[in-house]
Amino acid sequence: MASEFPSSDTSGAPREKGPGVRVRIERLVFQGDGLGRLEDGRVVFVPLSAAQDLLEVRLLPGRGDFARGEAAALLEASPIRAQPACRYFGTCGGCQWQHLTHEGQVAWKAEILRELLVRVGKLSDVPVEPPLNPLPPWGYRARAQLKLSGGSDPRAGGGRRGSRGPIADGRQESGSALRIGFHRRESHQVVDVEECPLLHPTLNALLRGLRGMRAPMLSQLFPGLREVWMAVGAGTGEAMVALFAHVRERAALRLLFHRLRESVPSLQGVVLLEGESRQQPRFVDRHGHGAILEQVGKHRFRVDATAFFQVSSLAAETLTALVAEAAALTGKERVLDLYCGVGTFTIPLARLAGEVVGIESHPSASADALYNVRVNDAGNVRILQAQVEQLLPDLAGESWDLAVLDPPRQGASRRVLEALGQLGVPRIVYVSCDPSTLARDLGLLAGVGYSCVRIQPVDLFPQTFHLEAVAVLERRAANERG
Repeated sequence: MASEFPSSDTSGAPREKGPGVRVRIERLVFQGDGLGRLEDGRVVFVPLSAAQDLLEVRLLPGRGDFARGEAAALLEASPIRAQPACRYFGTCGGCQWQHLTHEGQVAWKAEILRELLVRVGKLSDVPVEPPLNPLPPWGYRARAQLKLSGGSDPRAGGGRRGSRGPIADGRQESGSALRIGFHRRESHQVVDVEECPLLHPTLNALLRGLRGMRAPMLSQLFPGLREVWMAVGAGTGEAMVALFAHVRERAALRLLFHRLRESVPSLQGVVLLEGESRQQPRFVDRHGHGAILEQVGKHRFRVDATAFFQVSSLAAETLTALVAEAAALTGKERVLDLYCGVGTFTIPLARLAGEVVGIESHPSASADALYNVRVNDAGNVRILQAQVEQLLPDLAGESWDLAVLDPPRQGASRRVLEALGQLGVPRIVYVSCDPSTLARDLGLLAGVGYSCVRIQPVDLFPQTFHLEAVAVLERRAANERG
């Protein structure tokens, strides 16, 4: 018997759809959709599907060599199908794969990585190890970026409605109601979320505290609020909240801090930021501390409100162990740690090497790294605040034994990869959170004299298509470089 699907339409507005067609899903692809084929030979991408599903699919408008569809009914279920645990799944864009078993997710992430290595990196012989899955499937996220819409904005003359129409479940806002949650898939609409099963319990407590503010409400304290960052040190329990709001709303920080601390006593501070969240937001003010402590193995790290850190301390500990193993240090080597952040890899590597130089462009992260070097007594470490692209070519005259790089999701620039080739570092350990840019960069590194000897996939993002990986590269002999 066919079963109905939740809508995977991402626009939130009515759209003309074609008639239903039967599609057998062949495989899953990067970014989470299922891939099938139509009778005319075209590929069709279907969200919320699983490999081996037989679906009734309604085709969405569009032209080109491929089609997009929306699953209308499940005719035959894949053996890796599971019951989603979250009532927002299918609407909220935070997860793509709650409808798959955990084992199925991990297997397909590794398969997609292999496919990208061949298709994007032109690398057909890279050994991919069996994936590791060190995190629990739920409650693992120690960091979250909440989106907000609605509420009162003085710039709009008082109360206003969300600029993108009704929320996902069809309810309209009223008065100064504020929606707090995550973006709808491929949309800027905010799905109002009361609790997220992926979040650490402390973060869900903070979310409930924000939603439950009364007399005054959160939207009255911060009429210009549009985004909230939350973090908890999974190894220490310390929590922090950062708000993207107006500078003139800084006086409300104290009240919010004390209200939230009633439900989360480990809250260390509330921070006010301004600017664009996807760039480098600027610190404005805080009540309490502007950073939390993270415990990773034997080391403690201060992490500023705007600095990057892994999804949890357990994730950081897993990656640190893999990097240390791949580095194969004897105690005498000179190591470059590119995009070093707060020193998560830098300081543990310093225990194993002769000297480590970390390069980080973000001012707050580099300041944290300097602090963490001191408190962890890593005397053989230098932290340089600079763009890797600008500084790396200047180091070409020095001898280096290892380079570790953990770039942002967009990967490393061609300039960085070419500079590594000029340095002639014998070994590179590349930590990536995006298989597509990893495949691209490994292909470019192959062009400047490196062979990827192995990749270790690590599932640090259950219920999503995202995958972390640690790649180990070695310099080819001159007569092998062609």
